[in-house]
Amino acid sequence: MNTLTIHLYAAFAVAALAVVAVWQRTGRRITLYAVTLQIAIGIVLMVQGAKVPWYHLALAVLGWIGYMAANAMARRDPASRRALIVSGVSSLLILIAYYVGMQAVKLGYTGG
Repeated sequence: MNTLTIHLYAAFAVAALAVVAVWQRTGRRITLYAVTLQIAIGIVLMVQGAKVPWYHLALAVLGWIGYMAANAMARRDPASRRALIVSGVSSLLILIAYYVGMQAVKLGYTGG
């Protein structure tokens, strides 16, 4: 199994977590770890020469930052709804990054 295949399978898991798990504190933490792993695998792919649209990585990193912020907000004020709102926006960013990545693979993107 090559690195791109692992990245794609992990993307399915991250997308599922982004929809289902981020609404609870533990789920957000698990999703954060999964997104961190996914970004690391993506960086390995880019070092190996894979090319994707720049906004694929930008959206993923913004989603990751959002999950980090949501976890921090939930730790400081567990009753606040701000963490849920930030999680929702972050999930949207992750799902858009997922779509962009799938389209890049489908179209055989080789641009810079």
